[in-house]
Amino acid sequence: MKVSVPASTANLGPGFDHLAAALSLRLELRSVDGDGWTYVHKGPGQPKAPPDDKLVRRAIDAVIGEPAGVGLEMTSSIPVGYGLGSSGAATVAGLLLGYAIRGDDPDPIELLLLGAGLEGHPDNIAASFYGGLVNVVGTVSGWEVMRFDPASSVRPLILLPQKGLSTQKARGVLPKDVPLDDAVANSSRASGLLAMLNGSAESTAARLWEFTSEVIHQPSRAGLMKATTKALHQLREKGIAAAVSGAGPSIVCFALKGEETRVKSEAKELAGWELLDVTWDVDGARILK
Repeated sequence: MKVSVPASTANLGPGFDHLAAALSLRLELRSVDGDGWTYVHKGPGQPKAPPDDKLVRRAIDAVIGEPAGVGLEMTSSIPVGYGLGSSGAATVAGLLLGYAIRGDDPDPIELLLLGAGLEGHPDNIAASFYGGLVNVVGTVSGWEVMRFDPASSVRPLILLPQKGLSTQKARGVLPKDVPLDDAVANSSRASGLLAMLNGSAESTAARLWEFTSEVIHQPSRAGLMKATTKALHQLREKGIAAAVSGAGPSIVCFALKGEETRVKSEAKELAGWELLDVTWDVDGARILK
């Protein structure tokens, strides 16, 4: 059995822990005979050491209710530790494989509850599972996912730094309380950004720049990712709508259709950064066989 799951970029600036979008980078997870673990990384963001199988096996076991006792092979083009949803994608892959081993179709409600419990937040899980653009809302009974096809008028570009960052460290510096004005600023910008990215409101360069501005989690994490903070400032000074991707340290840029060449040109001038020419993924996670 084999499953395929896309990467994701979360927050998109002001939408902390609720806005995310799937990207065209993918991983594949296959069950094989035995009980071994093989990891092959293809592309940029090569981890210093291959990630272990604990996260994936916890996800599989969460679905079937006991240790699966299967061999696992993962091939991934998602950079590990760069804020592109590698752990979320691996978790979704494990959950889907668990359903396949159990002989059931995936239950989206259960999958999101299990995935958010394992990951600690639901945004990357939802984007990798559903594909496209998602807004995840916490309710009294769990999570409600609003899924949209991204508008063709805006496309993502990813800037990858030379070093990654632990998500645990990045989440560890977040403030417990935030000023009301900051909460309102982020909420209003996230609402406008969602409307533009799903095509229900007109996207303009000025709007994208303004609505990707963020005043809570990015300033709190600035000391952990000084190169990201500097590059983000340089990009935004040039009028480019850019934000930290997930917990960082990668950067996601939003380019209007027809403006991609200019954004790429400006991004390539940043020393020590690699441009990933990605697209939105609308297919989401798939069980291949």
